[in-house]
Amino acid sequence: MRGRLRASFLACAISGVLAGSAAAATPPCANPNALGVGRTVEIDTTGGPGFGFEHYKAFDFLQPKEVVLTFDDGPQKFSTESILTALAEQCTRATFFSIGKMALGYPEIIREVAKGGHTIGTHTWSHKPIAKLKTFEEGRDEIERGVSAVRRAAGVPISPFFRFPTLVDTKEAIAYLGQRNIAMFSTDVDSFDFKLQSADHLVKGVMDKLEKKGKGIVLMHDIHKTTAKALPLLLTALKSKGYKIVHLTAKNAVETVAEFDAAIEKDAKGLPVAGAERPTSSVVKTVSGEAPPGENASGPASSEGAAGATAARTAGESAEQGKTAAGTTTEATPAAAAATPGGTTFVPTQSADTQNAPTQSASPQNVTVTPAEATKNVTAGAAEAPAAGKVEGNASPVATVGGPGATGSISAGSDSATGRATPVDAESSPGSASPGSGPAKSLSEKFNEIWEMWFGK
Repeated sequence: MRGRLRASFLACAISGVLAGSAAAATPPCANPNALGVGRTVEIDTTGGPGFGFEHYKAFDFLQPKEVVLTFDDGPQKFSTESILTALAEQCTRATFFSIGKMALGYPEIIREVAKGGHTIGTHTWSHKPIAKLKTFEEGRDEIERGVSAVRRAAGVPISPFFRFPTLVDTKEAIAYLGQRNIAMFSTDVDSFDFKLQSADHLVKGVMDKLEKKGKGIVLMHDIHKTTAKALPLLLTALKSKGYKIVHLTAKNAVETVAEFDAAIEKDAKGLPVAGAERPTSSVVKTVSGEAPPGENASGPASSEGAAGATAARTAGESAEQGKTAAGTTTEATPAAAAATPGGTTFVPTQSADTQNAPTQSASPQNVTVTPAEATKNVTAGAAEAPAAGKVEGNASPVATVGGPGATGSISAGSDSATGRATPVDAESSPGSASPGSGPAKSLSEKFNEIWEMWFGK
């Protein structure tokens, strides 16, 4: 009897793993009339290409009626959370250019951005206008501290996407980002949501500009309450006018610089040591009363941290948690996740994100480079580096990986909404392989652990 029960249980576990890898990573959209994601693109950031026709006019990758949603300056309590809710209700995704200080101040929120499959980029350490700083070294410090801090706060790989504060760049900064393989983003449609105005007026302004241009990268800020209030209205307007959302993801995760990884640790405000983050549900489990969303009721296999987490959950949920911010994709996977995110991106789903991350495998550990490697030939390289928005050989850095026109196969664990492969978060996936943790457990070993926890040896 016990043998038959064990065999039946094993069959269920196997079928659960197969189902989880194919569909459990991302639940279906609950809104049948959602705006959704029309297309997901993967960006090769080699050489630091520039996007957004307000400043960089090399890569016109959007089709008529296509829109990219971007948010700067966050994360922020309430406003970012409301924006994430609005995006989730419409089953759509955006790119968040986060400030390092803000991300370390609200790590729980930037991680929600990554979990939502959005792409996470950076926007300097403290929003100082790089063009107004006295030396390039100060600008480099702002850029790199921002990258290290956002990556540290997100807890997953993020995308090599950057937006200059006040949208003002410098030749030195462009050359430096090119050598760091970090893409630059300007805008096509500025919402001017920092100005005092009603939500209705904000939406009208954005839609009027889009109707005139026909498409574009839209700049908003997730720190303003008016923006949070206006976003549901804007998404509805975009849907009614026939616009499609394009989700940006990155081919690779951003590489942080070891010097700045160390420099921002004092500002990490109690975050676990990098690489040792654990999901809250692996630490805290509801044993009485109603469990919050995302946590199963207490029981033998109720939480992520339970030794007997089911095999199906392992395959599905670990992929979900591995989304980056970056929503971006990475070679090892950003999110990002990434998506991703982040997410890729990595990622990011981060891909998520990774916002978030298209087609990857396991989420890589954060990659660091030395100061010498990061700054090598920065001055001399100004002449050697590709011009802003240019890629050697004029090859397009943008490839469609989800939606109409997508090419290539999608790996197991792909995001069903965008067609992006979802990275596996080794830290949140019991039994998953990660550097230093030994080989991945086989299905039979996982099954035996679950069996022994429920029924004994």
